[in-house]
Order: sequence, then C-alpha cells, then structure tokens
Amino acid sequence: MRVALLTNIVPPYRVPVYEALAATPEWTLRVLVSADSEFDRSWPVDARGLDVVRVRSWSIRRRVRTRGRGAFDQWVTLQIPIGLLGALRRFGPDLVISSELGARTLMALLYCKLMRIPLVIWSYHSRISATAAGPIRRALRRTLLSRADAVVGMGRQAREFLESLGVPPGRLFDAPNVCDVDAVEEVRTRVGTESRCQSLRRELGSRERIALVAGRLIPMKGLGELLEAWGRVPAPVRREWSLLFVGSGPLFSLIRDAANASAPGEILHVPAVAPDDLVRFYAASELLVFPSLGDPWGLVVNEAFACARPALCSQLAGCADDLVRPDQNGWLVDPTDADAFARVIEEALTATDLERLGAGARATAEHFHPERMAGGLRRAAVHAVAAGRL
Repeated sequence: MRVALLTNIVPPYRVPVYEALAATPEWTLRVLVSADSEFDRSWPVDARGLDVVRVRSWSIRRRVRTRGRGAFDQWVTLQIPIGLLGALRRFGPDLVISSELGARTLMALLYCKLMRIPLVIWSYHSRISATAAGPIRRALRRTLLSRADAVVGMGRQAREFLESLGVPPGRLFDAPNVCDVDAVEEVRTRVGTESRCQSLRRELGSRERIALVAGRLIPMKGLGELLEAWGRVPAPVRREWSLLFVGSGPLFSLIRDAANASAPGEILHVPAVAPDDLVRFYAASELLVFPSLGDPWGLVVNEAFACARPALCSQLAGCADDLVRPDQNGWLVDPTDADAFARVIEEALTATDLERLGAGARATAEHFHPERMAGGLRRAAVHAVAAGRL
C-alpha cells in the first residue's frame, strides 16, 4: 500500500516515528513537506533515508491570538502547498494522511474524493490553541473532519477538541506526542556524568541547583508569568537555585532584563542549542519548568522525563493531561494565577524527593515511544481502508 503523509516540515523528533511507519509491512511511505524548516526553527534534520519530497508551496506568516485566560499572540507559518495535487498524482497513493486542518488537508480531501481513496486527518491542538480559530476556520475544520475516513488526535486535549467538532469516537484514534527515549538515554549516558554536569554548571556560573526552562522565547511559553511567580517565591528558597532559560526568540530582552535585575547566578540564559546538546542541560538540572499558556503538546516534558527529571508543568499545555501525574512525576499549575504558581514553585524547590519523582518521570517516558505514535497513525489508516471497502 502506498501511503502519502502530508505535513509542513520534518522536525528531528518526528524522524523515528516516520521510520516506524515506513517499516510497516506492505507499506511504501512518502512524506510530502512544504518546507525544510520554518522561520522560527533552526533544526538540523537528518531524514535517515526516508522518502521525503518537498512540494512547491506558498509560505505566509500570520498572527493569531488565543482567547480566554492567558491569551497570547503568536506568529505562525501558513503553508499553501500549490504543488501538492501534482505530487500526489505522481506518487499515486492508496491512502493519504494529512496533518493540520487548513489548505493542505482541503487539497488532500479533493484529491482523495476524486481518486476514491481514504483520507486520515491528523490534528494536534490543546484546549487553548484551538481557540485561535475564527468562525470561518472553525466551519472549515468541521467540514474537513466530517469527510475524513479516520481522524487522529495527539493526546486527550486534542481528542476532546476533535469530539467537540463532531468526530464520532469510532473514527477517532489517539497518537500522543513522543520522543525517542532510547536515543535520549544513549546521549544522557554519554554527556550526563557528574563530572560533566559540574563542568557545565561552572561554565554557566550557576548556583548549586538548576530549574531548567527549555524552548523558544515567545509569549506562548508563559515566560512573563513564570518570572512574576518566581519573584514571589521567598528569597531564602531561591537562594541555592538558578532559573536557566535555554532558547532563542523575541522575548530575549525580557529574560536579559530579569537576569540583570536579579542576584548573580539566579537567572541565566543560553541561546537555543541542538536537540542532542539540550540533553546536557537536562542532565545538569534538577527539574524542568514548563509554564506554557497553550502549547499543542510540549515535547520538552517528554525529553525531561526521558532524562529522569520531573516537571513543573502548566495545566494549559496539551501534554498535561497525558504525561504529568502530581506526586508521581511532577506538578501541575495554572500559570495565570501568580500566587498559586509561586506556591507550587516553592513546593518544587523545597521537595526532598526529586529523585523519586525523577524515577517516576522516567517510567512515564517509557510509555511514550515512537512506536506508540506510529501505532496510532497505523490503526487509523487500517480503519480508513476498511471503511472505504464497505
């Protein structure tokens, strides 16, 4: 069976998932992408022999805004793959899996109906990120989803969103976001020795313990909310901790100003690093802080868990419902409530069982491996093909 998977780009963390799909017996997988990267990404990607074809696309940057608590503006890339229909015709798939709920999937739907082949729609939204769509876009999403043979949601929040748009449970499949736990462990074993961690702390000028914040410096990440809550934590509690930001983006000046206004070593910043390099920072830290205002998922939580680091995670992040279990592997918090956020930060910084929570985090990460996401997509594909034969 020839399977076409349509998406914006191939990020490095998706390569193991696509490899698992490509290894499916009797499948020939081709990944059709609109770009090599996006304006706010700097990933080096090794497709490792995958059949990846870039189609001619128009790329448009547009600004969107979420609604409700913690509302934020964000610039996103809208890809209009004008060469998609031709690329599909040349490949001649028996099944199409299309990500997102916009122009790409509309074109895929037209092609699938014309050629009488099944369509699987793969959508990933958190409760918050889904609110950025206006009435016209919501209507388009309902139309697309109602005509798909199967639909895949990335975790509980995404599935709830899809159900709210009328997708029946019998056509809805789960494929939560994952990281390659074995690959992370291999890197951590190499770079995470105590001597290397101590060397990195000295290089950073950090205090004895590190709370890590990893990701782009953009409003969606809740950085302002985190800094406000951090400042409300009693100074004696913060004294032995550094709050380390690893990432790049337009809010760099916010982090710089906070660092300049704080005591030496309390707030630190390192520009974005490659995924493998980031493992060094997980290893040298005691916990991850993820104050997201509405990420569709939050893969840094998977990565921290794979490194046996607990997470203080926003309940507004898409991964919160699936990954984080208080008193087992971390803490959940509402980042829009500064006082409550500060109390949870204080609880995390004074916890005496971080090692136990880290072990729980590592156990959780084991359940979120590439084959799990690939399996969800595969089951949806099997259902879609079977439905088309009825």
